[in-house]
Amino acid sequence: MACLTRTTPESAGISSERMEWLLKRLMHRHTRMNGFMAAREGKVFAECWWKPYGPDLVHSNHSMGKSYTCTAIGIAEQEGILCLEEKVTEIFRDEIEKAGIVPDENMKKITIRHVLTMTNGMAVHPEMTEDWICDYFRTPVTYLPGTRFLYNSSGSCLLGAIIYKKTGMGLKEYLTPRLFEKIGIDAERFVWLDFPDKIAAEPGTFATTEDNLRLGMLYCEYGKWQGEQILSEKFVKDALSVQTDTSYAPEQKDGRCGYGYQLWACSRPGVYRFDGGQGQFGIIWPDKKLVVSIHEGAMMPYGPQATLDAVYEGLFDVIRDEALEEDREAYERFTAFAESLTVPDDLPDQLPGHEDLTGTYGMISGELDPWMCVAPPGKGDFFKLFRAKERDLPVREFSLAEDSDSYVFAFGEHKIRAYRDGKWRPEKIRNVLAGLDDYCATARFINTYTLEITVHWLESWTVTRLRFEKLNGHLYTKTMNLRLNEEDNWLFRTGTACRKE
Repeated sequence: MACLTRTTPESAGISSERMEWLLKRLMHRHTRMNGFMAAREGKVFAECWWKPYGPDLVHSNHSMGKSYTCTAIGIAEQEGILCLEEKVTEIFRDEIEKAGIVPDENMKKITIRHVLTMTNGMAVHPEMTEDWICDYFRTPVTYLPGTRFLYNSSGSCLLGAIIYKKTGMGLKEYLTPRLFEKIGIDAERFVWLDFPDKIAAEPGTFATTEDNLRLGMLYCEYGKWQGEQILSEKFVKDALSVQTDTSYAPEQKDGRCGYGYQLWACSRPGVYRFDGGQGQFGIIWPDKKLVVSIHEGAMMPYGPQATLDAVYEGLFDVIRDEALEEDREAYERFTAFAESLTVPDDLPDQLPGHEDLTGTYGMISGELDPWMCVAPPGKGDFFKLFRAKERDLPVREFSLAEDSDSYVFAFGEHKIRAYRDGKWRPEKIRNVLAGLDDYCATARFINTYTLEITVHWLESWTVTRLRFEKLNGHLYTKTMNLRLNEEDNWLFRTGTACRKE
């Protein structure tokens, strides 16, 4: 893959001192930053990762994956495979008839363009079970399509199903020669999870920070990459424009500025963004040829907006059209600071005189689920639909072992090593989500009879916390999955185990 050109902040029209200020500002109390890149005129002038996150590690995009799906739709339109005015009920006629669904008149009016602009006409978000395509068509269409915005990830997933219906290819397969290979994204490394029906889904993309920067650069040049028009200029200009009003949306400030094709308008005029939950951003300012890519774990609802505000105030509001005089000392300070950044340690294990929990246990009730989980507030694990079923086996038996520097939680063929000093040390495990095997884990006793193991899944911001509490001859388990939402921050699941002789 061709490397992007690197340059200094000064040559891009901003001081190294200001960029160091911005990185500090990005580390606000509502987030844990993972990765940051900024480019102008196709040249990267700032980049950093908070170790152990790094440039070669893919990271969850969540709904930022909608922009990859949107790009596939644009390329398919360009190739004459589909038309944006096609009715989705016509495309999925067979599925609808087989399920015995009778579409109402409003449902029959929904076009691909309506799905792109989140104006499906539904008043509620469709359920998303294994039968998610039919779930979409079973959902009442309250409003005339095209007249009212409602965020609809199910519709975005339907766009991937449309590509599959039209081409027989999943989104990654379709985009590899048409997008990835052309703009320098490593398709082997890029992870795109499938639903059980083998259709790729927009929330299931995991890309490097640079992958997303490259996609933003393509849009910043209105679909052109090194002289080749990969995506039609008209399609990109339509995408980067307000197609529907979102002023009444229940979002923070930048969620009320309008919506284009699977991306948002920003509160700074002329600026648009790819946007995924918990702050996965590709921010695009075509007039200034400026692109920013961010991966983070931001607490909803205020964290992502705080990150956007930091980028606006620290970069977009002050960048100059002309290059600044080079400042070697300031640049070296900035790059040294960027290189020094790490995630904060977890609390170490410092409680003396705790219970001995080592041994082998069998579950007698409830569940113990150590894997990565993405659970919207009030709901269960949405990513469970993406798990490889042959590997997603219930934990019936497990063991806990202790050595000089760590605890080891073992189940089936898997082991999670959790370090007692609170340091994040990268390890690997064969994940039930294919290709997402990197984690760091720490362990400590939170009281004399409860061991807590915290697993940080490095291809995302997600955290699984496992608690083992010894009481009255049993070991009580609690699985805690971080939601990163102030109103409902943890998904809890409990179980009971007993020691096996």
